[in-house]
Amino acid sequence: MDSDILETESPLKKPKISKVKNNATPVAKPQSKGAGLKTPTLNGSLTPKNGFSTPSSTIGTPTSTTGTPSVNATTLKRLSSFSKEDAQDVEERKFSHHNSDHDFIKPEKIKDANGRRPDHPDYDPRTLLIPDRFLEQQTPAMAQWWRLKAAHYDTILFFKMGKFYELFHMDAAIAVQELGIVYMKGDHAHAGFPETAFGRYSSALVEKGYKVARVEQTETPEMMSERLKEQNKSTKFDKVVKRELCQITTKGTRTFNAMDVEAVESRANYLLAVYEKSLDGAGESVNVGVAFIDTSIGAFNLGQFQDDCYRSRLRTLVAHYNVVQVLYEKQNLSKSTHHMLSTTLGGNALEALTPNKEFWDAEKTLKFLAEGDYFCDKPGEVGKTNWPEGLIPFLDEGSTLGLNPKADKALAVKSLGGIAWYLMACKLDQELFSMKKFMEYTPVDEYTPDKKKDAFGRFMVLDAITMKNLDVLENNALGGTEGTLSERLDHCTTHFGKRLFQQWLCNPLCSVSAIIDRQKAIEDLLKFQGILSDVRKLMKTLPDFERLVSKIHTQGHLGKSLNHPDSRAIFFEEAIYSKKKISALMSAINGFKSSLEILDLFKGVREDMTSKVLKNVLTETEEGGQFPVFAQTLKELSEAFDQIKAKSEGKIVPRKGADAEYDEAVEGISEIQLRLDQYLKEQQKVFGCKVTFTGTEKKRFQIEVPESAARRATSEYELQGSRKGFKRYWTYEAKELLKMMMDAEERKDSILKDIARRIFERFDSHRQLWERAIGCLSILDCLICLSVYSSSGDMCKPIFLESSDKPYLFIKEGRHPCLTQTAMGGDFIPNSVTVGGKNGSGFDIVLITGPNMGGKSTLMRQVGLIALLAQLGCYVPAEACEMTLVDRLFTRLGATDRIFMGESTFFVEMNETASILKHSTVHSLILMDELGRGTATYDGTAIASAVVSELVRLGARTLFSTHYHTLVEEFSQEPKVGLGHMACMVENENDEDPTQETITFLYRFVPGACPKSYGFNAARLAGLSDDVIREGHKDAKQFEREVALARAARIIATSEDDEKLAQAVRLFLRMNAC
Repeated sequence: MDSDILETESPLKKPKISKVKNNATPVAKPQSKGAGLKTPTLNGSLTPKNGFSTPSSTIGTPTSTTGTPSVNATTLKRLSSFSKEDAQDVEERKFSHHNSDHDFIKPEKIKDANGRRPDHPDYDPRTLLIPDRFLEQQTPAMAQWWRLKAAHYDTILFFKMGKFYELFHMDAAIAVQELGIVYMKGDHAHAGFPETAFGRYSSALVEKGYKVARVEQTETPEMMSERLKEQNKSTKFDKVVKRELCQITTKGTRTFNAMDVEAVESRANYLLAVYEKSLDGAGESVNVGVAFIDTSIGAFNLGQFQDDCYRSRLRTLVAHYNVVQVLYEKQNLSKSTHHMLSTTLGGNALEALTPNKEFWDAEKTLKFLAEGDYFCDKPGEVGKTNWPEGLIPFLDEGSTLGLNPKADKALAVKSLGGIAWYLMACKLDQELFSMKKFMEYTPVDEYTPDKKKDAFGRFMVLDAITMKNLDVLENNALGGTEGTLSERLDHCTTHFGKRLFQQWLCNPLCSVSAIIDRQKAIEDLLKFQGILSDVRKLMKTLPDFERLVSKIHTQGHLGKSLNHPDSRAIFFEEAIYSKKKISALMSAINGFKSSLEILDLFKGVREDMTSKVLKNVLTETEEGGQFPVFAQTLKELSEAFDQIKAKSEGKIVPRKGADAEYDEAVEGISEIQLRLDQYLKEQQKVFGCKVTFTGTEKKRFQIEVPESAARRATSEYELQGSRKGFKRYWTYEAKELLKMMMDAEERKDSILKDIARRIFERFDSHRQLWERAIGCLSILDCLICLSVYSSSGDMCKPIFLESSDKPYLFIKEGRHPCLTQTAMGGDFIPNSVTVGGKNGSGFDIVLITGPNMGGKSTLMRQVGLIALLAQLGCYVPAEACEMTLVDRLFTRLGATDRIFMGESTFFVEMNETASILKHSTVHSLILMDELGRGTATYDGTAIASAVVSELVRLGARTLFSTHYHTLVEEFSQEPKVGLGHMACMVENENDEDPTQETITFLYRFVPGACPKSYGFNAARLAGLSDDVIREGHKDAKQFEREVALARAARIIATSEDDEKLAQAVRLFLRMNAC
């Protein structure tokens, strides 16, 4: 942009823009968990923070990006007056920052704001050192931009200029590359778009992993002129309207306010702060403090726990909650923790904060919260802190000032300090902390059995590995939700119900009574299918109450309206945002009205319900239930203003009785009007004829008198003017009444300006009612969801035995919950499985063999998912299911490495196995698939044998698949170990030439061991040549002979069992004869 344009604040009068290349419907492209946050590079390319990519020196012709916002028709119309550059001009242009003309951003010279180079341990990549001499050469507006960029070098600045947001230099390059918008002419990269497009463009960049800052004008040119008049001395840099950073948005800090696009996904995104303290000096065992928040609903979670060398609990937290951004204190995290988080979430999702300055200690955090007005009844009441109920357990009651944390929770409060600083930097602290929603997070496996009646916690433990292996929330192979348990089960119709259901999936119940009550709820709902259909239709119309309530709280928060930069911002499309805010309020009000209709639908059948939880959420508190009573509150809110008029005009005018101050102001105006009417009557008597008031604004209430009666005017009447046949006078009394009227009108207008916020605040004052209702509706939605799945085919209600019984699991003709067909396209084959037994009978461990690709892993996953479903309280896809509770579900399935952590496939196997052996109990369900395949056969067989022996001693229900047939032989006589295999049919079986064999998988689980794994069949299906297969088979026969001879010789040399000796001798002789 030309310098004169910047100085005069006319952003888009002269610049010319190139052709619009993309006019597709704007759709933000979804990102995977690992997308993380990206940092603008020197040339605006998409280089992650880790610096693996090398930026190019120039940017060529901008190309449109699929799935990103386009320039819409309105924008095109606004920009149609600008001339456009030829595509060739754009391609050939070299902008100054691309050529690195500025020394201070050259890679070999760049420094942070404190003058530190990138190789310095305290280098801050979020800031930039800009020489004063360079700033002095800039126009006032560009100097403003560079100062903001210096403080937020890792952030894309949407810089407000008039009615447009504009981007410069590296920010413009990224916007053009990512959004498909166009460059404007000038000496440096420059792009822009209208104010109303902010939501679309910012959302697209945030989804791609960028930070976006919204910078607003907080002064008009007229206000600037007044400011300059009051200054004794001013420089050229004073002659520019003030601008302030109003919000920074990242993946972890989205709030979906009136300027943003509406949230499409129901799933919550969490910002996590983590701090750890080593317990053994080596970082193997650590205390971990965590704080995490879903900024879209303002809910904070705080916790502190001890974790093992595998960071099992922290992994599980990240698996259960959709963490998209992590804050940590620089140089605090151990290498293993940092690796775990970066490989799980993507390295760009992690952001290091400076110790103490940004990642505060616990005492500083509490002091900050106490000295702010976050928890005060009224803004500005510093010192009158009413700590939220959820924070009180973290405070040391013995502290004199109440500003010290409990010793065993200090790390959690310190992590909250990291969150607090970050939210303050993003300008979100007021709206989120003032929600006062704090909850304590406790790892699901953290309980002490000796302090309880039994060894069970509240929930079945599903760790990160199990969540991944069973595809509970995300498809391990493909990413996304396709084929997951979540996709198959989630029939919730509300966004808030879906979020709760995700937590249900991660936390199956470990209480028989609670499970049975959910089963009863399903039975109750299935009895009333007609009602259920109407209820689901109504629930589909409900808005996302959780996010709406949070949004309305922000819109009604007095502190933000007084102190936040947004309260000073000049918005040119205020009417649009006002309509959106009012629409949100009306949506909430009408939605809660619909929720009362849902209760009414169930009212006639409520007494027939057998489930306590279902009955409670459908019964109002007045009748002993949990659903809050708010019909009268809704009526008052609905009648407070004309909703139709407010929605169309974008402003609220309260009806009489809705706002006392407004009513008082209106009444004051009415009283003055009465006095004016009375005064006019008195004047008519004075002049003996009809007189009227005339004039406008500050010249109102002039008395217009016919010229024939004007002679009666005394010296008290000031002549103001005349028209044909009339004269206008002003009197002292009329002037006083005008002054009183103007004061009253000003008061009314002042109240009207704040009336929308006051109505929002009034709605927010009942937030506890709304949150209790949301809780009830969420549970109802989840129960309906389970009932829909439970009625979706041949299902059975699981029967639970007492936990004192021997661990037991019986599934008759079970089917995989997420699969309806085999890999070959045939109908899914059901299977029966029994592990454990009643009255001490049965097998604790079942060794599963069978051909490669025969369905062993699928069977094991099927068993695990059915157990999970059963403890959700759901019906399961089987003819029958009977079991005792499972306290923890373990899986060791599949083969993978962690190359970025330097962990081989075998090491990962051993790591997961060690965790299972350490944490499992007799009540656990363990699924282990082909343990030991990542190393030499002898080592693998030996380790597998030792693990099976340990599991036999433990007595936990275990399915253990293997291709080590010597392992099967070894445990074939063990009374606690059973044998089963996946059946197959072999045609043209040929011991000499396996290429002639045809294997048909039957996918049936049957007793006994499979004689072979038929690996050469898998090789043939994979496309290996017949010659290679025959050569491999020949070697395999020789290898098998040598192993059998060695094993037989070992038994003959060491065994004292006559039967085993006889078997070994026969085997030895047979192998020698081959």
